[in-house]
Amino acid sequence: MPPPAEIDLQICYLGQGPVVWSGGAADFGLQDRDGGLHAGAPRPGGRLFALRLEVRRGSDGRPVLSGAFAHGPPSGRFLYLSWRNADGAYARRLKLSLSDIDGAWLGDAGVRSIVGAVDDRAPRATKTGVNIGGAHPVTWRIS
Repeated sequence: MPPPAEIDLQICYLGQGPVVWSGGAADFGLQDRDGGLHAGAPRPGGRLFALRLEVRRGSDGRPVLSGAFAHGPPSGRFLYLSWRNADGAYARRLKLSLSDIDGAWLGDAGVRSIVGAVDDRAPRATKTGVNIGGAHPVTWRIS
């Protein structure tokens, strides 16, 4: 079996974070599988996160993304952007689907980098003050 290919991803987060949050700059980032948060780089209006994932072939022949930041089952991989409160509890997590990346891009040897944009400039909370997180749309493109 050939070694897995690799793909570089960049996530451009546009937003200011959750409505209710007691954490600081070190409490926001791209979450790895061990629960660590990686801060990314500041950019106007948000942050830029860069990561590399492996592209493997699943049992059905479709591409499967793997690596330290890939969460979920092979058929439904995703990334987490996470905020922790000062007490360590999650204030909010955005689930960013990797399944929405065009599979043809992952199989094309010429594609080495993909950028995802996350527009979170209107975060919301419930009436009881719980942040609304969960699945969040990502606009993917080849860079």
